[in-house]
Amino acid sequence: MSSIASLATSEKHEKNDVRFDKLEPVDEGNLHEAEVGYDIYLEAKEGLEWDAEEEKRVLRKIDFWILPAFCLTQGLAFLDKTALNYGNLFGMQKDLHTHGDQFSWFASAFYLGYLVSAEPSTWLLQRYPTGKVMGIVCFFWGIVVMTTAACRSFAGALVNRIVLGSLEAVVTPGLGLMTPFWWTLQEQPVRHLSWYCFNGVAGIVGDFLSYGLGHVTDAKVPNWALIFLVLGGFTTLWGTYLFFFLPDSPVEAHFLNQREKAIAIKRVAGNRTGIKNKQFKVYQMKQAFLDPKTYFLFFAAVAAQIPNGVTTNFSSIIIKSMGFTQFQTVLLDIPSSILQIVSLVGSGYLAGKFPNSRAIMMFIGNSVCIIAAAVLTYGPKDEKWGRLVAFWFTAFASVGFSLSLVMVSANVGGFTKRQVTAAVTFMGYCIGLYFLTELSAQHQNIAGPHVVIDTEADVGFPTATKAMMAGYTVKTGCHLILGLYMWYENCRRDKLAAKEGYALPEAERNKLAEEAGMNDVTEADNKWFRYVL
Repeated sequence: MSSIASLATSEKHEKNDVRFDKLEPVDEGNLHEAEVGYDIYLEAKEGLEWDAEEEKRVLRKIDFWILPAFCLTQGLAFLDKTALNYGNLFGMQKDLHTHGDQFSWFASAFYLGYLVSAEPSTWLLQRYPTGKVMGIVCFFWGIVVMTTAACRSFAGALVNRIVLGSLEAVVTPGLGLMTPFWWTLQEQPVRHLSWYCFNGVAGIVGDFLSYGLGHVTDAKVPNWALIFLVLGGFTTLWGTYLFFFLPDSPVEAHFLNQREKAIAIKRVAGNRTGIKNKQFKVYQMKQAFLDPKTYFLFFAAVAAQIPNGVTTNFSSIIIKSMGFTQFQTVLLDIPSSILQIVSLVGSGYLAGKFPNSRAIMMFIGNSVCIIAAAVLTYGPKDEKWGRLVAFWFTAFASVGFSLSLVMVSANVGGFTKRQVTAAVTFMGYCIGLYFLTELSAQHQNIAGPHVVIDTEADVGFPTATKAMMAGYTVKTGCHLILGLYMWYENCRRDKLAAKEGYALPEAERNKLAEEAGMNDVTEADNKWFRYVL
């Protein structure tokens, strides 16, 4: 162990696999504690062997215990966030005494809280057990959702939404950071997109739930408030489960024996990005801010939020404006969620099955959205069913964004750098909403989020659909540049290895990259690392 620590501080240990001169000094006494699972990895590195059947058994246990926990947590976060959409349909605006563009600021306020808490929440996940952090946060955001039912003023509801956003900031970035703890590079896309597709599952559940609760006639509270009470109550119960049963990593997995823990750790060591390091490293934070990938992801997220702010919070208004009744609108929002689920799971499966196809799947998903937005903008306004189907296909937007998070998991080494990159990506996701405010500041009577204008309901909300098309186009461009940059870097590294005489067969190179990754080395400092496209 001490020899590993000395690599970070001594030039004589400059090996071919890592540029250790870039690293900061490491406290040898704290190294073992900081590197999660490294002691088990060392024991398993040489002597541990297993067959395919045993590995499948370990994977089945992980899928059974971890994947459903991720899925339900993501689904509840989405459902609680977008309950505003259902409340809007059942008289929430009237009871809160809002007017003009005030209701649109409830959607914006959520992302303000999210923006402020994005980085602190990922730090909590780094420093403390992830299951405990997720459980506590989930419990309290459920309470906040329930208190939404008691809000009867613009100011009270605005504060409520800010607090909710600050708590939920831990969920999607946190689950993205935790996914590589459990699954290999080939397994990550379909698992990552499976838990992310619970946005769509939650949308279906929310539509049916609001449809049923909307018909309640003898409740002591308004129908919209009943929706928040039911959702919040379930979320607090789920937070209690996470606190006690979601492990931090394979090291603490109660459902694995010692041998199975070693197999689980050795499997994910092959990701070449390590598992988890509890020490925040300033040099990795600096490196994240100097990495072009961070900015490609950031600006793609900014662009993604423009259409997402429309489809997430105001789909009911847009569908209803096409000429459907209130309860028809609730049910006709379901196919969009189904398409989201199918597109996410399908693209995740293909991205995992075919090597270096992640960027291609991102491009396909983004292109479908551009076409759908173009149909909404320029298609005949009297063809309501055609416009409705086009609106459904904007659900493919989740493919590009969720796979960009997979790119972070697979292509950013060093836990601090990875968490900072994820946080910056989600900051862009939030900032995009405020770009909309400036974009449409000249408009009045805005329904939200700042491009869905009430007076345009009869003509199909052209400002919103044009903003959606622009956002999808910019996001596609950023993702294309990201893919081309990583491809170029792979070619450059291969040429440099051949020129300097340290080129090796892929299997041997990956083994060296794995060792460096388990020492919390970033992909930029790891000569053996090659990007997964």
